[in-house]
Amino acid sequence: MADEDGPKIANRFYSHLFRSNTSAHTHPLQPPDTTEASRALHVAVNELRAEGCSFARWVTFIHFGL
Repeated sequence: MADEDGPKIANRFYSHLFRSNTSAHTHPLQPPDTTEASRALHVAVNELRAEGCSFARWVTFIHFGL
């Protein structure tokens, strides 16, 4: 993984998981929606791809699990 990609992926990944916490009707300590983990990674990787990152840089990010 390229050093500059890690923070970008992590920021976008967690922004997606915690996006429901931004509503005025949710408790501020509501846990992330971990059922969206694969979608969150997909969204984050697509942002790297949209920036024109090479295949070798974005292909390293994979999701294992449910």
